[in-house]
Amino acid sequence: MSKLIMWNLVTLDGFFEGAKSWDLDFHQSVWGDELERLSIEQLGSADSLIFGRITYEGMAAYWQTAKGEVADFMNRLAKVVVSRTLERADWPNTKLIKDNVAAEIQKLKQQGGKKHLRLRQRQTLRHADATRSLR
Repeated sequence: MSKLIMWNLVTLDGFFEGAKSWDLDFHQSVWGDELERLSIEQLGSADSLIFGRITYEGMAAYWQTAKGEVADFMNRLAKVVVSRTLERADWPNTKLIKDNVAAEIQKLKQQGGKKHLRLRQRQTLRHADATRSLR
């Protein structure tokens, strides 16, 4: 069974982003060769990535036009977006889960191989009713 691992870039004082949604300027101060190698290593150990809607929309918009090794991984890897409001998920290799989130995540964990599921999200998905089965 796959493990679910949460990965976020957060400031020491707990910020995921700046004053506006997707204001990620602080990433530039921490991103470098070491963090890029870590990201590639972690992506290589993932069966799929799980996003909430807001994170999915931002990541899809960015990575579909980005270039490089991390972009190639992100676009190739299986992805899951959890949303009650999103009508479709257009980023290639993405599955949309609208209902029965806990059961669907549990299925993904059961189907997984030796790799992990990586939860990459903002605050909201972490607090969803699905967190019961995310352990």
